Amino acid sequence: MDILCEIQRKYNDFSDKEKSIADYIMQYGDKIKNINITDLAKEIGTSGATIIRFAKKIGCDSFVDMKIKLGSNKVETHVNDEDGIFSYAYQYYNEVIERTKMLIDKEAIFRIVNEIKKARNIYIYGVGSSGLTGEEMMQRLLRMGFNVHCISDSHMMRINSSIVSEHDLVIGISISGETEEVIHALKISRENGAKIVSITSFEGSSISKYSDIK
Repeated sequence: MDILCEIQRKYNDFSDKEKSIADYIMQYGDKIKNINITDLAKEIGTSGATIIRFAKKIGCDSFVDMKIKLGSNKVETHVNDEDGIFSYAYQYYNEVIERTKMLIDKEAIFRIVNEIKKARNIYIYGVGSSGLTGEEMMQRLLRMGFNVHCISDSHMMRINSSIVSEHDLVIGISISGETEEVIHALKISRENGAKIVSITSFEGSSISKYSDIK
């Protein structure tokens, strides 16, 4: 089991206290192996009992089991003379790719490909870093001959979402799944009959509510 993938999958089902534990693990996972449950609870601002419940919710038997699984999940970050920076880069990105593969719903990918082929126009909505991801997607689809536009300005999203039709495909990108501008634009686009696809790290997030494929 990839414990970090499991945390991402279940993030929106966590309580606020559990989300604070998840956030700490995602950001400082390498510290967990050297800290006991009492000190971790103090650092996060929760209780040991909450941490144990969190561990069980993500499929671990105990706090110690969670520490072990986090340790085995972590990519070794030490770069020595023998391996060199290229070996580390390969290891790191290979781990990222493998983790991403575990999160991908293959059936959803096939459905998205089919919708891309059918769409008269493709519009990609994203803000900030998600907008940059959208730009990259747009460039790749343009090279394949599709009519595609990426919109990262919130005002232009509102305008565009009001004129899309049932012949169009709208792809919303939000890592958190809670980007207000994108959520609103997808809601309006869906009301106008467009097919909606969402790309996010968290199942059950707000962006998914307005998506046909997620």
